[in-house]
Amino acid sequence: MKKILALMLTGAMCLSLVACGGNSAGSTDNSNTDSGSAAQESADTPAAPAADSSNTEAAADSSASGSATEVELWHYFDASNDKEAIIEWVDEYNTLQNDIHITATYVSREELMNQYTIGALSGELPDIGMVDSPDMASYISLGVFEDITAELNAWGELDKFYPGPLSSCMDSDGNLYGLPQNSNCLALACNMDLLKAAGYDHMPTNVDEFQEMAAATTDTANGVYGFAMCCISTEEGTFQIIPWLRSNYNGAGVNVDNLTADSAVHGLGVLGDLISSGSMSKESVNWTQSDAFNQFVAGKAAMCEVGTWHLAMTGDINGAFEYDFCLLPTGSTGTSTSTIGGENFGICTGADNKAACVDFLKWLCSKEKEGEWAVTAGKIPTRSDSVANYDYEQDGFAVFVDEMNYAQARGPHPEWPTIGEAIYTAAQAVFVDGTDPADALSKAMETIAPIVAETPLP
Repeated sequence: MKKILALMLTGAMCLSLVACGGNSAGSTDNSNTDSGSAAQESADTPAAPAADSSNTEAAADSSASGSATEVELWHYFDASNDKEAIIEWVDEYNTLQNDIHITATYVSREELMNQYTIGALSGELPDIGMVDSPDMASYISLGVFEDITAELNAWGELDKFYPGPLSSCMDSDGNLYGLPQNSNCLALACNMDLLKAAGYDHMPTNVDEFQEMAAATTDTANGVYGFAMCCISTEEGTFQIIPWLRSNYNGAGVNVDNLTADSAVHGLGVLGDLISSGSMSKESVNWTQSDAFNQFVAGKAAMCEVGTWHLAMTGDINGAFEYDFCLLPTGSTGTSTSTIGGENFGICTGADNKAACVDFLKWLCSKEKEGEWAVTAGKIPTRSDSVANYDYEQDGFAVFVDEMNYAQARGPHPEWPTIGEAIYTAAQAVFVDGTDPADALSKAMETIAPIVAETPLP
């Protein structure tokens, strides 16, 4: 089945030999969410990653390897802090030991995903590869990544990782193929001036209070809405909608394999009611996460669903109003739910020195390095024992770190793109067409149920 799927995916790309892949408007972890496609010469002779200034810089910064085993690491970090950090860290690791020499090579996200797909068939893969957390299960199913469960269990530190990020590195049987290197999640930003003007001296602690506050702070005459979020019909929208479907309303929360449950129907209904009542703009169905946050910064939204990376942008508020952060109020008794974003690193199938690659991965995701990376890149450590002393919005980061205790991965599942599409399609039906939430989610489960019946969620 792996070979058949790889052939199908490779064949599809080869039918459009010079297909162009475009970047998405935004993403769940401040990187592109859609893989897109890139020009490929042939499925039989995979093109090497295109050389660019980033590749040259990475190679130039690495010390001479001598007789050490050469290990190739591919990544798509393009933000300046991230890109510089991974190069510096690889160079640091190379100086700590003499057994292996790692070269970090930048490959655009679209190109890297295509190379994984082709490499699953041809065997032309890096030794260590980076992947967006919800995509990893798909590439595990294609045979891109190597099972390293035994090596990581022997390490004895897996219990230090947050369950959500760690689960995104697993197959449906719970086997591990890598480690989560960075993470982020969603929480609620509140304009405290608007809440106080409406008579509230606190942020919402449950979904009923949240709805009440959203209605009370809506001022349509001045274009102010009680709540703003991204509801666009892409994976970016799915990322923000899922916490409401996993709502802990009047009972245990559910996963995406049971979206006809009362709590899921209620959660989607809450969002639909906000739009139909005017407490959330109808334009939210076209907003990216950046668009929604811009509404908050402009004082046009009393509350907004935001990601960890938005903390670095709060300076744009520039003292215009007092703001604060709290857990997403998706439950009925003060409980919360959230969604995981971030990147994983896995050991690719056929790596020349699997043990050495695993050792690097353990160093990269150690307690100390996780804390350092979080500060450098404005992310959240994937380990509960890591401490990150951020230079900005320390209080805000504390809320997001707390939210990680309630955040879940998307999937993980090899057919997550199809599942994600079914979710945002159901949401759009409710938000745009006024479809009953129960009917919309029942329709979504017609797509999702057969998928998870064949390959259950872990």
